[in-house]
Amino acid sequence: MKNHLLCLGAVLLSMQADALSLDAKLQRVIDTFQLKAVSCRVNEQLIDPQLIPIGEIIFNSPVLSGDKDTSCSTCHIDRLALTDGLPVSVGVGGQGESVDRVYSDGIVVPRNSFTLFGRAHKDYKIFFWNGVIQETNGRIISPVGEGYQLGYKSPLAVAATMPILARDEFLGRLKPFDENLNLRQINKAYYSDKLTAANNVIQQIIESDISNEADKLRTAMQKAGLSSLDLPTIGNALAAFIAKKVSLCEQSQWEKYIEGEQEAITEEQKEGALVFYGKGRCAACHNGPFFSDFQFHSIGVPQGEYGPYIHHQDIGRADVTFKAIDRFKFRTPPLIKVAETGPYGHNGEYKSLEDIVLFHANPIPYFVKRGWTSDEELLGYGKMLSARSPLLGYIEISGDNELRALIAFLETL
Repeated sequence: MKNHLLCLGAVLLSMQADALSLDAKLQRVIDTFQLKAVSCRVNEQLIDPQLIPIGEIIFNSPVLSGDKDTSCSTCHIDRLALTDGLPVSVGVGGQGESVDRVYSDGIVVPRNSFTLFGRAHKDYKIFFWNGVIQETNGRIISPVGEGYQLGYKSPLAVAATMPILARDEFLGRLKPFDENLNLRQINKAYYSDKLTAANNVIQQIIESDISNEADKLRTAMQKAGLSSLDLPTIGNALAAFIAKKVSLCEQSQWEKYIEGEQEAITEEQKEGALVFYGKGRCAACHNGPFFSDFQFHSIGVPQGEYGPYIHHQDIGRADVTFKAIDRFKFRTPPLIKVAETGPYGHNGEYKSLEDIVLFHANPIPYFVKRGWTSDEELLGYGKMLSARSPLLGYIEISGDNELRALIAFLETL
């Protein structure tokens, strides 16, 4: 169906090209791709007024982190469009915000932090770069079990609690002696046992933590009529807070345009939209209201210095499916607020929109400029390039004017 739409879109854009205005051409794009404004729209069922205060406290305070030094807001900062602005995040042990954390003694979390805009929509069902959380056929697949059966109300709620179970993101630094409560009980547990261990830790924090943040959490629980908390309830509270938070955002210029405000974007940006949905073939993967097909592709991103697996590799989707064909594939990233959420790529390899767009079109100049950071890359990078999606071979960007127009369009999203 997607391929049929793409072919139809190309035909529509080519017909009577000289006779149609830019706005008329783009109206055909909007109709063909059934574009909608979704970045500020949320699943209203997620917004539980009683749980929002609990979610807000947990999102913004380190009360649940093992060493009391990280929170959700550590990597999802308001002024950075709910990202952290770093190539890869800095978790436990870090101090300060964004770039300041790079110069602290924190542990690297080897993936790029994503924005939360769009994630509370009812049609957003696949989370994280490797799709480890996914709603399918009425079930939420996750490392800790089927989400709905466990008490989670949405895939967002499940995704929101995964960092709480992760050593480098929340649990704390490994030590030869005196490990914190979270590490002792959660880090050593496997799969569904992690949820049970986390529930025990959460209850102990509520009963014995004497910090101001814990007092605030207990007060919010009392107001909500809750005597205890478990991980699914915390996930639902975080989802409620996130949904409320992102619902207050301002529509993008492109969303204003597709809803009829023709002056919301410039003529250059309109030309860029035609490249995006036409000859640039960007919409082959970045389609739909979220600008993602929610499928998994490789563009041949360099491995970089950090990775969650052996030899600093990041094998991407293959860590979920255990299929060799899925090595180095990552979920097509949604492009909501893309101009505000750099660096780009699962490991933040690309500093600018121009860098990532050019790499999609042709990776060779990038490597000429970047060079090889190790013998491992020099001698073994062919397998990464061979993994590149064949869809990338159909990109056509004719010159600098089209490139600039395309980037200008991305800045409207």
